[in-house]
Amino acid sequence: MPASRRNWASPPAWCRNTWCRPCCTATAGWRTEVAQQARSEADRLAEQAADWLVRLGGDDPAERARCRQGFARWKAADPRHAQAAERIESFIERVQGVGQASDGNTRPARAALDAALGSRSRQRARRQRVGALLVVLAMAFTASLALTGGSPGDLLADLRSGETDWVGRTLPDGSRITLSGRAAIDLHFDAASRTIRLRHGDIRIEVAHDAARPFYVETPLARIRALGTRFAVSHEQDRTRVEMFESKVSVQALASPEAATVVHAGERLLLTRQGLSAIEHLDAARIEQGWQRHQLVLNDRPLPEVLAQLSRHRPGGIRYDAAALQGLRVSAVLPLDRPDEALQLLLASFPELRLRTLAGRWAWVELAEAQAQK
Repeated sequence: MPASRRNWASPPAWCRNTWCRPCCTATAGWRTEVAQQARSEADRLAEQAADWLVRLGGDDPAERARCRQGFARWKAADPRHAQAAERIESFIERVQGVGQASDGNTRPARAALDAALGSRSRQRARRQRVGALLVVLAMAFTASLALTGGSPGDLLADLRSGETDWVGRTLPDGSRITLSGRAAIDLHFDAASRTIRLRHGDIRIEVAHDAARPFYVETPLARIRALGTRFAVSHEQDRTRVEMFESKVSVQALASPEAATVVHAGERLLLTRQGLSAIEHLDAARIEQGWQRHQLVLNDRPLPEVLAQLSRHRPGGIRYDAAALQGLRVSAVLPLDRPDEALQLLLASFPELRLRTLAGRWAWVELAEAQAQK
C-alpha cells in the first residue's frame, strides 16, 4: 500500500477490485480530499462572481458597460462560472424576498432551503427543515444587524429609530427628545436623577427644568450633564459628539471622570477612546434647523465623518476606507432623509470618488484610483 494517500490524484487501480478494510479507508480518504478541493474551488468561484456583481453596481455608465462585457466573457469561459453567478444572483433575490415578507411568512425561506437541499433525499430534508430554517433566519438576522451596526440588545431598548425614521417623544418629566439615524436609548428616571443612555445613533434633546433632578446623557464613552436646554448627542463606532444649541453642558470622559469640560452654545466637542478633542465652533441655528428639516448641515467637515452620518440613515449602510478619504473636506447641506441623493451630490462635488452598489442596498464609496487597482 502506498506510504501516503493524500497525494493521490485518483483511486489506485487495485482499490476497485479489493474489499478489505485498508482499501476502503484509503478510498474514503481520497473521496474526502476530493470533496474538500471541490468546496474550495466553489468558494473561489462564488467570491469571483460576487465581485463581478458589486462592480456592475458602479455609478459610471461606461464602467458598467465594460463590466457587463467582462462578466459575460467570464461566465462564457467555463460552465462553472455561469453556475456560480446564477447561485449568487438567486441568493440575493431570495434574501430580498425574505426581507420583504413583513407578515412573518416563511415560505420564501423554505423555498430557498428546498433548493439548497435539492440533492438530498426528501425524507432527510423534511427532518432537518425546521432546524435549518431557524439557523438560516438567525444567521440572516445577525448578519443584518452586523451590516447596519446594530445589536440584538437593541430590541430591548426603551426607544429606538430606524435608518429612515425621526422619532419624537415627550419624556415623563416633560423633556422632548428626537431620535434619528438608527438610534437606540434606555431611560432611567427616578426621584434623584434623569438619565438617558444612548447606545448608538443621533438624539436631539430639549430638557425640561427640574432643579431637584439633574439630567444626564450617557454613552459608552462619556457622561454629559445638562446645564441648559437644547443640545444634540451622537455616538457610533467609539466616537461621541456633542453639539450645543442653547445654554451649556458638562462633559466627563468615562476614562477620566475626575475632569469635566463645559461646552457652551455654538460649540461642538468630539470624544474618542484617545480622549477629548479641541472644542470647535458651529452655526447652532443652522444645524438645529437642519434637525427640523432632516438635513445634514456641514462646514468643512472630513468626508469620513459625513459618510458615517449618512450611513446611519441609509438601509444597508455605506462602506468606505476612512484613512483613504480623510483628506477630503465637505461644506454642504445634504438631505438625510434621501441618503442616496446625498451620495450623488457628494460624487458630483468630488469627481475622484466612485460609488458601487449591490442589490440596491449595500454601498461602497472609494477613490477612483483605488477601485482601478482592484
